Amino acid sequence: MHPAPFAHCSEQDWSKQLAKSKRMVLGGGNLYKAAKACSDLTGILKDSHTGISLQHFANSLANLNGQIPLEVATVENKTVVVKDWRQTVMPGSIVESIGGIDSRSILGMSMSLISQEGEAVLSRLRMADKLWNDLVPFALGAAAGDRIPFVLNQPFQDETMLPVLTREEMVLLKENGSEPEIAWHWLEDFSDVVHLRIRSFHPEQLRQFKHELKQCFTAIHSWEKQYGRPIAGLILDLRQNSGGHIAVMAEVLRYLSSEPTRIPFGTQIKHSPEARAQLMRPTLGRSFIPLGYQRNFKHLNQTLRNRKAESMTFVPFESAIAPRKRLNYDGPAIMLLDGLSASASVSLAAWFVRSGRGITIGEPPMGSISGTFGNPIRLTLPESGIQMNVATARYYTEAPIRWETRPLLPDFPVTKTIEDYVFDRDPFVEKAIEYLRDTP
Repeated sequence: MHPAPFAHCSEQDWSKQLAKSKRMVLGGGNLYKAAKACSDLTGILKDSHTGISLQHFANSLANLNGQIPLEVATVENKTVVVKDWRQTVMPGSIVESIGGIDSRSILGMSMSLISQEGEAVLSRLRMADKLWNDLVPFALGAAAGDRIPFVLNQPFQDETMLPVLTREEMVLLKENGSEPEIAWHWLEDFSDVVHLRIRSFHPEQLRQFKHELKQCFTAIHSWEKQYGRPIAGLILDLRQNSGGHIAVMAEVLRYLSSEPTRIPFGTQIKHSPEARAQLMRPTLGRSFIPLGYQRNFKHLNQTLRNRKAESMTFVPFESAIAPRKRLNYDGPAIMLLDGLSASASVSLAAWFVRSGRGITIGEPPMGSISGTFGNPIRLTLPESGIQMNVATARYYTEAPIRWETRPLLPDFPVTKTIEDYVFDRDPFVEKAIEYLRDTP
């Protein structure tokens, strides 16, 4: 199924790790043990799209042990509270331990389950931060309804009791505080700068996504027509955007590129029955897919039908994506990235950097400028019930075709400090404003 199963390891290393993982689960064990055995095996591929399904694993833990209403991030080598959904712990608080277990030990458990794309070490850490709160009740043997001691390193509060909530309770909390998949606004203190934030290229409401995107660039066009001058700049924020469908990503490209563009340049795919079923399954209505991608997908499906199973093929995406001429924006643009920007976000970032469309600010994303894995299929392991994702394609963003393992490096590296969380500052946007104001 995988397009290049030994891309980053030898067949001997794979077989050796497979035998080790089998020994790990010999005689049974809990859900974490089975997940770690699978992660240790798939982790040597260095492919972020192949590994245990983290969302399914987190949901399974939540159903068994509950969840804590907390989100953390590793900042300055410390475990720092990013958000407390019950608003009892101040953002920026440093977590020393929870239930008598060192917070960094739980992070180590989380790290062992995360797949890494090439050499994107920071992205792996950011993903581990996201899984941390799901592992806490499991690591402590706690259950929904329990309260666990939580030791902080901050003035006026060194210990508190944290409740363990059911998954349903957490869903209700997050429904009231979650951010939209796409949103834009004029910055309050800089009325000629637009901040467009896209959290996913796999929106639940595709029609609404396209409408909001068009509204953003219509507003820019109207502003420039009204004032007779270009806006100071557009901040395209792809932080925490884990990717999605490349045809949805292409919708953004149509507003930013002034000429027809091939992105990705093509895809490498292994002709397994599973890969064929994955690609030929309709996921978007034809009316929502740009014409260039309709032609590319048609060519890809024809190639899949005509080639024998198990062979490997590179299929070029020769039909370019045409720009939206009336609403095309050609002014200054800045892209914000972090360690959670992945997949289709990396493809868009690769074009952005290589074309010289603008500058990038933030953290290295989970993927390189040359391409990323994609089109994962979902498998359920029969004994443990763990769900696995397996990539079936590799998308290349440029010619000549090559594969780079190092993550894309932003022009201006920025990451949040503990003080940024305490004082609710966004150094990514601040750096973007600084650049726009200092650039003629």
